[in-house]
Amino acid sequence: MHHMEIRPECHGCLERLIALTVELATPDPALQRRAAEQARDILARELGLAGAIPALIASRFHLAIQDITRNPDPFAPRKAAETAFLARMYRRVAPRYGRDLDSLLRLAAAGNAVDFFRAEGEVTRELLSRVEFGVSRLPQFRRLLQESHGQILYLADNAGEQFFDLPLVAELRRRGRRVVYVVKSGPIQNDLTREDLQRSGLARTLEPVADTGARTVGLDLERASPGFRARFNRARLVLAKGMGHFETMSHLGDPRIFFLLQAKCSAVARALDVPQGTFVFAQAGIPLDIPLENG
Repeated sequence: MHHMEIRPECHGCLERLIALTVELATPDPALQRRAAEQARDILARELGLAGAIPALIASRFHLAIQDITRNPDPFAPRKAAETAFLARMYRRVAPRYGRDLDSLLRLAAAGNAVDFFRAEGEVTRELLSRVEFGVSRLPQFRRLLQESHGQILYLADNAGEQFFDLPLVAELRRRGRRVVYVVKSGPIQNDLTREDLQRSGLARTLEPVADTGARTVGLDLERASPGFRARFNRARLVLAKGMGHFETMSHLGDPRIFFLLQAKCSAVARALDVPQGTFVFAQAGIPLDIPLENG
């Protein structure tokens, strides 16, 4: 596994994201134009910088778009629709998975198939076919679970995925582990916030819930609150869901971090050395010359 590097195709993807966000943020064409211009300025400026990370560039232009359009949560309707869709799909999909750790990891990963550039039919097909991992560090994860009794941080990704996360979180807690479910501190893209969680009816079930103290796609420790940074440093294991977390944390090389995601874009797939569309349960900081166990 390499850390995520920005690829030429990231530019087109971020451009599409700007267009989508601006359209969701306001019906006013003049405001749309202003917001898009500002967002593209940020994109042009940041894209050329050494070590640029697409998720963090997106975080910056999302905040600028929210500011200009005076819409604090452009993705709110989209998040509500995705949450309702994933709640329905969860009821169909969950019975197909066992209750062992491998099955619950695969079920949680299935929820990550949702993406704002994919049609609902495509996502439905993906959810209904059983997830298998192209890469799985389950033996290492099990070993760390047995050896250590510190806190586990479960970093949530998109609104709606909480239905798919809950059985895995519950199983880890059943094993006597303290698992803290972590959401974003305010609206950013279609990422899960406390409000989204409350509206879905799962906030109480998933407690204890913490937030990062930041509105960034993925996790930018420099922008996270001091309280969350301290919690992160103390954690024994970190389960990081989705591509944004991989983009922002793969370079940390921290073997406490396990990435659970579908590699939906070519840049992330290339960094993980897997075909695009592959589901993975990977571990940060593991050099590529160590053979990865499959299965």
